[in-house]
Amino acid sequence: MTTQLYPDDYFGGPDKYNYEEDRKNEQRWLINEIIRPELPNIIDNVEKCIDMLFSDEIFKMPVSSGLNTDTTYPSIRGLVTRCGTDIIDFQMALHFPQFNKGKPTVYRMTAGQKYHLSQLDTIGKFLQHILQLLEDLEVEQDCPTFINKFNQSLKLITQSINILQNPPQELMFPFNNNTIMKQMFAQYEELCESTHHEVSLELVVFKNELNIDFRNLLKVTKKPWCEIDPKTGKSLVDKVRESLKSDRRKKLNEILQEHNIHLEEASLLNNIMISAFNKESTTLQQAQEFIARCITFDGKVVTECEKLQITTSDPSLISIASKLSALEHTISNHFTNLEI
Repeated sequence: MTTQLYPDDYFGGPDKYNYEEDRKNEQRWLINEIIRPELPNIIDNVEKCIDMLFSDEIFKMPVSSGLNTDTTYPSIRGLVTRCGTDIIDFQMALHFPQFNKGKPTVYRMTAGQKYHLSQLDTIGKFLQHILQLLEDLEVEQDCPTFINKFNQSLKLITQSINILQNPPQELMFPFNNNTIMKQMFAQYEELCESTHHEVSLELVVFKNELNIDFRNLLKVTKKPWCEIDPKTGKSLVDKVRESLKSDRRKKLNEILQEHNIHLEEASLLNNIMISAFNKESTTLQQAQEFIARCITFDGKVVTECEKLQITTSDPSLISIASKLSALEHTISNHFTNLEI
């Protein structure tokens, strides 16, 4: 017995072959025979992610910059505690050589206070929506509706992974305006500010870990560089940078003149005179330094002089991230097959 293969055999001729109907039949078969039987397992994994995210289990994570005892370098040691989507305790002994005369400052979260990790809250809402979509799919008989909801589930899982790996800009320095410090500590000004300095805190989930950034910021006092436009909230540096981006053909000194900045000639005598007597005069070199280093933060103009960045592993978040990646891979493969 022999078998012959005929390419482009449409079982009755091309004129009688209905490509669209065949495609729908194939999608229906994939849904009923391949995807729907796997839905209970997919749903179970989503439920596990939700349970881990909102669990009442308390996770205590130590934070340390190492065993360095050299007082000329920044150092930190402490403990951060998470329960569900909240930081419920935060205790750190922070040492910046240029802050508080180099003495360690203890940051102890106000009793009964909580700091809400909005990234985790957003992921929780996404997971609840995904769960509802998947439960609907268990009984959904209309193929286009099934495919649409399946695609929505995939997009929400991808967004959840992105939020875990990349925090939103409004939670990052300098856009967070030190909101975390203000919420965590009742004596915010005493702990974080001095005449010339301010300590900022950034606490986010980054690449599935808790990322803690402390910065010692030097307040800029030289006019007009320290001034903030009350209408826009922008500093002079912000406006100059925008002008440099919008018209790259212009030279810096031309843009500075447009913003009413009078430039003095750079010389040792002039620099001494500017520093001692005329605090509003600026040399081109000084202007370049301000533009390179100044940051608008919480209604002030500052420069960063010291920084500590610490990451601490959160076992629950690592497990959730792993499950979400596996779910994305599974649902993505099924959706790709449905689209062929």
